Amino acid sequence: MNPLRVGLIGVGNMGKPMALRLLEQGVDLTVCDRNPEAVQELQRLGAKVAASPLEVANACSIVIASMPSREASLDVALGEFGVVKGKEICVYIETSTIGSSTIESIASRLRDDGVGMIDAPVSGGPPGARAGTLAILASGAEGDFELGKPLLEKLAAKLFYLGAKPGVSQVAKVINNHISAAGRLAVFEGLAMGIKAGLDPKVLNDVFNAGSARNYTTTDKVPAAILTGTFKFNGPLTIGLKDEALLLEEAQRCGAPTWIAPRILELYEEAAAAGYRDEDSMKVFLYMQSRSLRKTEELNGGKQ
Repeated sequence: MNPLRVGLIGVGNMGKPMALRLLEQGVDLTVCDRNPEAVQELQRLGAKVAASPLEVANACSIVIASMPSREASLDVALGEFGVVKGKEICVYIETSTIGSSTIESIASRLRDDGVGMIDAPVSGGPPGARAGTLAILASGAEGDFELGKPLLEKLAAKLFYLGAKPGVSQVAKVINNHISAAGRLAVFEGLAMGIKAGLDPKVLNDVFNAGSARNYTTTDKVPAAILTGTFKFNGPLTIGLKDEALLLEEAQRCGAPTWIAPRILELYEEAAAAGYRDEDSMKVFLYMQSRSLRKTEELNGGKQ
């Protein structure tokens, strides 16, 4: 019996470590990315390279997508050279966070052409993708999920099946991202305030970790990115802008009120306008510190 041929479209921030993990697990993998340089290392490690999503879908029965935006996802799935026109594809797995309405549109069109879909956004970042320890939130027809499950289990430490309707996973994912963002920004705000008051940021973060303020930002992100001065851990702020806007969109769709989410998006937009849009989102801390300094100047009548 021939091994299952798998395609992966989009080998960027998340796609590349997923591809490396799958190759390490012995998967017969074909990759595709509009940036030729992105696939070179994977090709050296044994991956086949396709020139378009359609070429991937003509060669592989299961195709995974990891895209940076809903526009990119729509083009890969349904565009002129999209997977929808593929002859071999049976199941399409969308791991991007692009909102339930976009997922529903893609799933409906694929279903009309006899292709199943798993809505499967991932959580855990590039390190989790590389280590195979992602949390994957999957939804879609049970038969499609069962076909994709062995592959997803190679990438995930925790695989959740949320039901038969593609799109519900998107709602769960943006809620998760929103809660993570709220905790992260609260830590940034607290650290900036503590530094302003003369506290050592390392000691203050240790205090957080010893008590109820402990979260993923205090345990991992602050030590790795803030205290080291690298300010590099996540993807760019543009991802945070996208995800928080999606959270508000999903809340509006289901009629759920929000209080914190609009302020988070407002803060992200302020930081983006100040020049941080394409920077690592950890640098939002620097923006918040700069506002703290500006507040001092205002209180001092413009004098240091």
